[in-house]
Amino acid sequence: TQPKEKTILSKRRCQKAKTKENVEDGRASIYQSVVTNTSKEMSCFSDFPMPEDFPNFLHNSKLLEYFRIFAKKFDLLKYIQFQTTVLSVRKCPDFSSSGQWKVVTQSNGKEQSAVFDAVMVCSGHHILPHIPLKSFPGFYQHQAWHLGLEPYL
Repeated sequence: TQPKEKTILSKRRCQKAKTKENVEDGRASIYQSVVTNTSKEMSCFSDFPMPEDFPNFLHNSKLLEYFRIFAKKFDLLKYIQFQTTVLSVRKCPDFSSSGQWKVVTQSNGKEQSAVFDAVMVCSGHHILPHIPLKSFPGFYQHQAWHLGLEPYL
């Protein structure tokens, strides 16, 4: 089977800067006023510095702008399929000789499959948390369950 070329599958839609809270149940979220806690020099790709006029610590909209500049510069958006859920990743029947993977996805209610030579899973830290609470005797509050300080005031 002829494998697909480079493809990036993203469950989320192309994000806009946070102008309103968008809470997804059980999912870590970025609140409207969040600013990075690492400098732009530490947050950028080593061979692609942040624009000089960007502040040292970035509002989430500036970080998103940087990612968009990067994607445009390297023409990456043509490889990204937004709002696509990966349903399964399995070895192809001839994996021992081909090393290929069959990836089944769903987008807009439509299921599709494609074959790839390699698969990377990059879930990031804004994904559904795995919290094995059965063995935890105390109370647990995940950051995904609130935005801001209001619940604690």
